[in-house]
Amino acid sequence: METISVPFQSDAADRLKRAAAEIGMPLEVFIASAAEQFVTDNEARLGDPLSPEQVAAIERGLADVTAGRTSSHAEVFEELKVRFAR
Repeated sequence: METISVPFQSDAADRLKRAAAEIGMPLEVFIASAAEQFVTDNEARLGDPLSPEQVAAIERGLADVTAGRTSSHAEVFEELKVRFAR
């Protein structure tokens, strides 16, 4: 584990302290988890680069659309109803 010191403006520090106290979490844990969640969300938003297999699958799907090999919403749901009928 590594410790990183970060200065906060007084009002921001007060808000962080209140937020941590409201959920009963130690301030250090609250700030660390918030920072980690921010980084995780940002990475998810940016996404990992696609693999060559993923790119090929997308290109096959686009070619299917161009060639008219598609199904309507109604057709897909009818197929699902039949497949999963109880």
